[in-house]
Amino acid sequence: MKKNLILLALILCLNLIPRPAIAIITNRVVAIVGNKIITEMDLRYAIKVEHNLDDFRHLPQNEQDAITSKKLDGLIDDQLIALKAASLGINVSDENVDATIERVLTQNNMTQETLGQALAAQGLTFTSYRNKIATDLLKARFVSKVVKANIIITNQEILDYAKENGLFDQEVSVTLAQIFIPNDSPNAADGKKNELWKKVRERLKNEENFYALASEFSEGPAAQKGGRLGTFKKGNLLQEIEDVAYDISLGETSDVIKSSLGYHMITVSNRTGPEEENSLTPDAEAEIKTTLYNNKLEHSIKNLGQDLRQEYNVRIIQ
Repeated sequence: MKKNLILLALILCLNLIPRPAIAIITNRVVAIVGNKIITEMDLRYAIKVEHNLDDFRHLPQNEQDAITSKKLDGLIDDQLIALKAASLGINVSDENVDATIERVLTQNNMTQETLGQALAAQGLTFTSYRNKIATDLLKARFVSKVVKANIIITNQEILDYAKENGLFDQEVSVTLAQIFIPNDSPNAADGKKNELWKKVRERLKNEENFYALASEFSEGPAAQKGGRLGTFKKGNLLQEIEDVAYDISLGETSDVIKSSLGYHMITVSNRTGPEEENSLTPDAEAEIKTTLYNNKLEHSIKNLGQDLRQEYNVRIIQ
């Protein structure tokens, strides 16, 4: 009985000794996107990718808030794209991710071990890095299959852009292709009445492609390029050719033209200069089209998250 009382007293004394507090680490949810969640750890990782956390904590509060808000928006956009991609059957396989990481290792002369060490030095893990690669690949594939496929540049947009930016060519020029037979060729016999020209005319009537016929029949140096000669400023062509080049309609094929060099049949694909309203060289048109395409692509990607927010519910938890 006495022993029991001593043991009970010892237990009571032990219970009175203060115990160290146990730290409970929580990973709270900061946003819900559709049926997916974004946690504080996800957000912290996104910040760590670009910012040393010690340096980040010493930034003014308004800068911390701006960075945090931007990173959270990016994570939300990633989840929205993942949801939309899944609904469209767009995905990235483990093999795709592994192949990408392997390329990164090869390009940087690293092993997976040295990569892991480099990530650890930044407070990052290989698993999180791999997930980031998968997210980036999925976004790239989604943009390629969905966003880029819906970008259309019309001729009117090209003309409007050229007009707004003063890009219409004021220099008179013509772009043409030809079927050429030199004077010393057997096919120059009988001139315009040669059997070769009869065949060409007949096949043009049957709507065969001029450039294909030039590749087959022309004996000039441009034959391998479908007879395409390029763009010439006014005054840089044989007079007999130039007179016809500025007279026929675009896309029209001329009759056989006799020059000092031989016999020519030409087609004009473009003319520029004050004589032609709203004229552009092919190179200028291609450059404008590329500019408009890139502008539309950038705008579409920038607004992708906002567009998808109309389709999926997003809730940010303060």
